[in-house]
Amino acid sequence: MRLFGVLLAAYGGYWLWMSGEIRKTADNWIEERESEGYAITVDRLSVSGFPFRFTVRVRDPEIIAPPEDGAWRMAMPELSASALPYNLSHWIVAFASPAELDFEGDEGTSALLATAARARVSLASSRAGTVRAGAELEEFRLIEREGGDVLIEALDQLVLSSEVVDEDRMRIRLEVRGLELGPDQLDERTANAFGRRIELMRTDTTLSHWSALAADANLASWSESGGRAEIAMADLHWGNARLGGEGAMGVDGLLRPEGRLSVMVTEPESLVAALVAGGVVSSSDGEALRLALMMAPRRDQGVALPFRFQQGGIFLGPVRIGEAGPLTGQLPSPPELPDADDLPGANP
Repeated sequence: MRLFGVLLAAYGGYWLWMSGEIRKTADNWIEERESEGYAITVDRLSVSGFPFRFTVRVRDPEIIAPPEDGAWRMAMPELSASALPYNLSHWIVAFASPAELDFEGDEGTSALLATAARARVSLASSRAGTVRAGAELEEFRLIEREGGDVLIEALDQLVLSSEVVDEDRMRIRLEVRGLELGPDQLDERTANAFGRRIELMRTDTTLSHWSALAADANLASWSESGGRAEIAMADLHWGNARLGGEGAMGVDGLLRPEGRLSVMVTEPESLVAALVAGGVVSSSDGEALRLALMMAPRRDQGVALPFRFQQGGIFLGPVRIGEAGPLTGQLPSPPELPDADDLPGANP
């Protein structure tokens, strides 16, 4: 019994010491980011969770990034990060709702309001930096704060996992269920053909030359270094579209998507009928697509057709079904996370 008391006292002392180190690391992180041009304000920062975990809780945080990192802004009622005492290399970050998100774009600032029943991120690090990351969203909604325009009416669930693998590659697995876009987020033809609700979207993608993209979040420099997205699996259930595929994608010199997927069309006639009825393709193009599907290889999963992004166009088989504009060259950059080495015992 005496030994148990000694162990309990020792653990209590360790927890108090480590909670102080974690608080110090959080304060130092804020100071370092502010020296880099970030504006960070918090109402209160505390460490709790004894005896089972360490939880850093921040009330009313606001972060404004400098122009070179995208000039974005994020604010919310509370942010928390939790880790188990025996594994300080793995933190779960939870975001309270509602959250304000501001982004600078070509047409000015987008002021958004996001709500969710659950929003959290999982981060696992090593001495080399963050090696695994994941995200979960449930019952998510996104609107414009000023006019109230709906961008995302509903998102039932999003699950994302990513991991740095060998040879400078990042593997990303994403599954989205029940995504319903706002009334004005799709062109009329696409909405008429497929509706605004995507029942399932799932991908397993590996990004090559990951360090070039992670360095400054710039698509142009990533592409120039040879960066490509290798898609091992993709599934889409959207209205009458039941598609699966694999292939590789990148961006061209104008930062437009470029590449080719081998797509399996599960219900070819329903897909063509929807494209024609919605006005996405003409009746003559619909007949050309039907002919291509009749001649295409048939497998157990469906009919195989090429799906291409080329010179700003989107092609299914021989038919152009849409346009693909340039992607943003400079993606918003998140602030650098605390180094695992900053916490004693984080990487034994």
